[in-house]
Amino acid sequence: MKTDIRKLFSDAVIISLCWFGSYYIRDFLSPVFGYEINPFINYVIAYPFILIFWIVTALYVGVYKKYGQKEINEIVRGFKAWMISFLISMSFAFLVRELNLSRSVLLIFSVICFILLTFKNYAFGEEELKKALIVGTGPLSIRVMQKIEDMGNYKIVGLISTSKEFVGKIIDNYEVKGTISSLKEIIKSENVDVVIFADEKLPLSAVMSIISNMDIKDVAFFIVSQGFEAVKYGLNVEFIGSLPLVELGFETKNPFYDVIKRIFDFVVSLILLLILIPVFIVIAIAIKIDSPGPVFFIQERVGKDGKIFKVIKFRTMYKDTPKFALSPRSQGDPRITKVGAFLRRWSLDELPQLINVLKGEMSLVGPRPEMPQIVEEYEPWQRERLKVKPGITGIWQILGRKDLPLEKNIQYDLIYVKNRSFLLDIIIILKTIPLVIKGKGAY
Repeated sequence: MKTDIRKLFSDAVIISLCWFGSYYIRDFLSPVFGYEINPFINYVIAYPFILIFWIVTALYVGVYKKYGQKEINEIVRGFKAWMISFLISMSFAFLVRELNLSRSVLLIFSVICFILLTFKNYAFGEEELKKALIVGTGPLSIRVMQKIEDMGNYKIVGLISTSKEFVGKIIDNYEVKGTISSLKEIIKSENVDVVIFADEKLPLSAVMSIISNMDIKDVAFFIVSQGFEAVKYGLNVEFIGSLPLVELGFETKNPFYDVIKRIFDFVVSLILLLILIPVFIVIAIAIKIDSPGPVFFIQERVGKDGKIFKVIKFRTMYKDTPKFALSPRSQGDPRITKVGAFLRRWSLDELPQLINVLKGEMSLVGPRPEMPQIVEEYEPWQRERLKVKPGITGIWQILGRKDLPLEKNIQYDLIYVKNRSFLLDIIIILKTIPLVIKGKGAY
């Protein structure tokens, strides 16, 4: 999505006026408060910090993305940005006590800012529709076109077919511009903002492969999600009527998210490791009594950017089991020890991975850490999952764990990489807990 620079600049002007205007409002109301406000210079010093907080937060939330239509989500995004900015501003005032910033000024500023920004962005925002290209010529694509016409979400510039026989034909009043092989050229020539994949016969793996070869900036890629399970778990989703569109693509860099996630991973893993020391001791003793061999199973896995690290788990199989053998697919696998079966049933064998999280090699949430020989066989688009740290749990976990085939796990991992957020991480963690208790898919 493209960033609306004019909207950003106008917001910066309004924030600046509100900040200094709030000072003079508070100064005018001094008789009501019963005491004078502190010097104006203090607010001049604080001004650049306040402005940066508000603008950066709005950028982070997505307020300045060009969504092409006025919708309630714009107000929601604005309110989210306002709430975060208000909390950061109050925290800043508390930390920089030397400036003695008035809480009343901060409150007046925040309220006026929210009202003016919401009114300006919603009432005077341009309603220039984004240009959309739809991939597909079947019933699903026709349904999408009809929904877009009804809702006015986008301006459709044409269709893309998977077969040459449809090129040049008119389907439901829209021309088939070309085939997938010419998609990149058509996107550029038509100045397309959004590509919507709506072909029932085009698998997600093929769509991801197509996107990986695009290398085009400022173009959003969506797939129509007919019963797409991942929609339920907090991904970035747009709706055309009742049809959900899941945004696809590859790594979305967000330094703020990465920092917050690392702090969260470190704190939570440290606390859990300290709490679980007695549990670790009991499990270690049980493993040693049950069968000869080491307590821990240590294996090389591929981490972020293809870096090799050693994942740590409790040993659940007999010591003579080949180290890189395929994981068990049933609870009755003869390679699993008695204690191992219990540990795997309740996912206790994965607890030592908290050490990997503490060291920064893994995260609590992320793609499944894969073995080097499997990663070597990845196609280019599949390697995008290596742009983030692997996790103890992830979307693959809450959607079926080991019941899902490897290819589908990778596809969901890539959707996570594109849509990841701190809120999504929390949702995945919370969704994982009942699955672990039920032992679903744990072999």
